[in-house]
Amino acid sequence: MQRDYQELLAEIKEITTADGFVSSCLEIKESLYFYELDLMLAAYTASLELLAAAALLHATLKSRADLLKARAAVEHYVENLLADLNKFRFPLDVQYVVDRFLQGPAPRIRWRLAVYGEMMQAYAALEAAPSEGLDELLRRAHRLLRGREAELGPKLTSVLGQVGARMLRGARLRPIWLQVSHPRIQIALSGLQTLMNNLRVTPYFNYPLEDLATERQKRRKVKGNVVADLGVFRNFRQGGSGYTELNIPLERDEYDNFLEGFSTGFQYLDVEPDEVVVDLITMILEARLVHGGVDSRFLLRLLVYCNRWKLSQVSDTILELLEELDWDDPLFYESWSLLKSFAGKALPAMRRFVRKHRDSPLLPYLALFLSSGPPSKRRWSLLKEIFEHYPEENEDKVHIALSIARYGGEDAVAFLEQVLTSAKSSNGAYRRELEKALAAAKQEAGH
Repeated sequence: MQRDYQELLAEIKEITTADGFVSSCLEIKESLYFYELDLMLAAYTASLELLAAAALLHATLKSRADLLKARAAVEHYVENLLADLNKFRFPLDVQYVVDRFLQGPAPRIRWRLAVYGEMMQAYAALEAAPSEGLDELLRRAHRLLRGREAELGPKLTSVLGQVGARMLRGARLRPIWLQVSHPRIQIALSGLQTLMNNLRVTPYFNYPLEDLATERQKRRKVKGNVVADLGVFRNFRQGGSGYTELNIPLERDEYDNFLEGFSTGFQYLDVEPDEVVVDLITMILEARLVHGGVDSRFLLRLLVYCNRWKLSQVSDTILELLEELDWDDPLFYESWSLLKSFAGKALPAMRRFVRKHRDSPLLPYLALFLSSGPPSKRRWSLLKEIFEHYPEENEDKVHIALSIARYGGEDAVAFLEQVLTSAKSSNGAYRRELEKALAAAKQEAGH
């Protein structure tokens, strides 16, 4: 692996000109027994990304400054290619291939190269035993998508780069993440997994990599070009070998098989879930908060399991999901039923939700839930808190007042009398509804 990364950059430059793109695609086409346009473009993409990763790794092994130079060069070459393909007019058949490339693989390559650059920086700084695993990092990535767009790009790229760094060291990606992840994350993950699969079968690398110091020591011990050869990368295009994002083999463990079983039936209803399963289920539900394309049938089965197992640990996520869903969505009904099945165990999560979302349209539903259960100090204090902090004197607040009346007892009567007294300056319609709520509370109390 003694080739200088400049030689790899030269190879990248050659295949990222307009002529180089066409020539590379023709090489791949000739290597296929059965020609398929999308497969040809996927193979070009995988070949380019493998070369880029190799160049970035070589540069990383030299110094941070070399990595920054190599990263800038790779991004420059790719941007020039996209500019040229957009600028030039080609013969009819070539133009069709170019258009398909620009519409599909091109933006994915641009996004992944940013991730690969961060991956190499994270790899260089990676601890021997990092505290966060892949699942936790991907949970953090999905949570970032709920933040402000202005801050999203660099933070998301950084987190996904950390995912890639751990994968370079041998960490295994769960298949479920390719199924439920937001498209921005899924595109990066499919590229990373394809890259790891190709590193595994490329004699150029000893995958998985060891830490940076060990890898540098290995290179110092190797004299001459005993391993490195650009032919290894050219064979990827000319020999039709390797992997693309159209065929992503993934290793599985017992938890992956367990999750896959959710898609096919209910064979695990009588199995006791452990902490890993609970965390994975919670992460999948959190992914749905930012990605509406997650298979709803899979999620409905997941909710059935949560109900059967009484997994009140998912209450926080279920509340966030209820706020996101339309009330006529089947997932809303099942999520609401699940929350109700937790009864008092859901109250701590409800309190956290109420304090975070003072004007949520979900609050009248929560007030109804609180009024329907057995009276308790916790229910009553939360019910009052919902009403007192709801900012608008509107129909929703009236419904909360009616839930207080439904809760009943002298406390409810006294509270609504105080509310009515303090609402003297409120509009007439709102006061009249409060009066009805007070009358209902008195009736519940037996006045």
